[in-house]
Amino acid sequence: MELSKIIPVSKPVCRSSYPDNLHSLCRRFDPPLLVCFSCKGQHLENRRYYYYCATCDLEFHRGCHLFPPEIKHPFHLLHPLTLIFLDPDFQSSRIPIDWPDSSSESDDYDSYEENPGSYEGHIVKCNYCRKYLQPEEFGMAYYHCSTCNFSLHRICAYIRPPLAIENLKCHDHTLTLFPRRVPLPCDACGFSLDTPFFDHVYSCLLCNYMVHRTCIYLPRVIKITRHPHRLSYTSSIVPSCELACGVCRKTVDVNYGSYSCTKGCRYALHSKCATNKKVWDGKDLEGVPEEEEEILEPFLWIDEETIQHFSHDHHHLKLRQDGGSHENKFCEACTLPMTVSDRFYSCIKCEFVLHETCASLPRRKHHPVHKHPLTLFHPSSSNPHKVERKYYRDGFFTFDGCTRNCCGFIYRCSEQDCEFQLDVRCASLPDPSIHDCHPPDHPLFFNFTSGSCMGFESVACDHCEYLECIQCESFLSSLRYFALRGSLQAR
Repeated sequence: MELSKIIPVSKPVCRSSYPDNLHSLCRRFDPPLLVCFSCKGQHLENRRYYYYCATCDLEFHRGCHLFPPEIKHPFHLLHPLTLIFLDPDFQSSRIPIDWPDSSSESDDYDSYEENPGSYEGHIVKCNYCRKYLQPEEFGMAYYHCSTCNFSLHRICAYIRPPLAIENLKCHDHTLTLFPRRVPLPCDACGFSLDTPFFDHVYSCLLCNYMVHRTCIYLPRVIKITRHPHRLSYTSSIVPSCELACGVCRKTVDVNYGSYSCTKGCRYALHSKCATNKKVWDGKDLEGVPEEEEEILEPFLWIDEETIQHFSHDHHHLKLRQDGGSHENKFCEACTLPMTVSDRFYSCIKCEFVLHETCASLPRRKHHPVHKHPLTLFHPSSSNPHKVERKYYRDGFFTFDGCTRNCCGFIYRCSEQDCEFQLDVRCASLPDPSIHDCHPPDHPLFFNFTSGSCMGFESVACDHCEYLECIQCESFLSSLRYFALRGSLQAR
C-alpha cells in the first residue's frame, strides 16, 4: 500500500508541537543524527539527511517524522503500541514455526490453497501481514508491544478496519472485528481464516460465525460463462450428493458457503472459484430481471441449398459435396483444407468457401476460458489494423488460447476495452473433452492451473496429473480432422 494513500502529504512538522502552534522541520545533513525522537533509533548510514526541529531540538529519521511515537490499534486493544527502531539482533514478535509463510500478494483462487509449511528456528514477522520485519522504504522502525510480543509494520499499523459491521445480507447480527488470525475455516468460503493475505476476520460469537471481511460482501446472484443459468450464493448445500466445483473440479464442501444453480441443476462452485476475476465479470445480479439473450443467426436461408452468410453477405453461398474439386481450397473459418467427403458452402461468384459445420458456428458464444461473451468475427470484413492491431501482424492473428498464428474466423470479447480472442478451433473444443492421448474414462476440463504443459489456458484431468495446453489439444485434434469436425458440429 502506498504511504501517500493513508498519510496526508504536507509540509513536515514536529510531532511534539501543539496543533495550534506547529513547528516546521528542516532537513539536516550534518552532524549525524544522535537519537530519533519517534523510534529512538540512531543514525542510518545510507540516509543523506534527517529532519530537525530547531524549536524543540529534536531529530527524526526521514519517515519516522510521519508516525506518532505511540498509538492504540484495534488489532491489539490491550496495550498501546510503541514505535521502535528495528535492531538487526531483534528477536521479539516471533511467530510459531508451523504458521504459513508467504510473501505472495496474488489474488488468484489457486493461492488460497493451505500450505502448512515447516521452518527451522523462529521467524520475525509482522503479526498482521506475516511479512518479515525488515528495512522498509521509510526506514527500519515498527510498532511493538513488549508485554505481548506483538509487532506491526508502520504501514500495517495505519490499516484500521471498522470494529463492527451492521445491516448485512449475509448474517442477521452485527459482525465484530476479530483482531487475531486463527487456523479455522471461514464459514462463507471454507478457506482458512489464517491465510497470509491482507484480509480481516469478523465474527458473531452468538452464532459461532466467523468470516473474512471480503466474504461478507460476496455477491448473492452471479452469471458465469461455464454454466447456462444464473448461480446463487447459499450458506450450505443440501448434501444430496457429492458435487465437484465447476472451476477447480475439487469437491464442494456442503458445510460452507458456495454457489449453486438457480434452476436446480446439479452444479456448484466454491465461493472463491466463482468470484475469481478470471471467471466472474464482477456483476451482482440480485434484483436484476433475467432477460433472454438475443440469438444472432450466422446466415439467412435463400433456399434449401443456398444461404447468405454474415461473413460474406455480398454474395450467396451454395451447398456442395464434391470436395475433390476444391482440394486446394481452405475453409475461411477454420483454415483447414477441404477433403473429398466434405460438405461445404461455396460462393457462386468468387473463391470463398466454408465447411458446412463452420458455416453454422454460433455468432455468440459463452466460453469457459473467458468471463465475457464472445462474438464471431471475420477479420477480412473490417480493417484488421484498426480493430485488432494488438494481435495483427503480416495478415495473421495471434490468439489468447493457443498463441498460434491464424487468418481464419475469430471469437472476440464483446466488452469494451477487453481484447480477448480465440480462433474457432480453440473456441469449439468441448468441455469436457475426450482425447485419444488420455484414457476415455478421464475427461479433460478447461483449467487455469499451471503445469508442465501450460503456457496459457489448458485442459486438465480430474483423476490424475495429466495436463495439456489448448495448443496441443487442438493441434492433435487437427490431425484427426474428422474428429474435430464432429466436435464443431456438436457445439
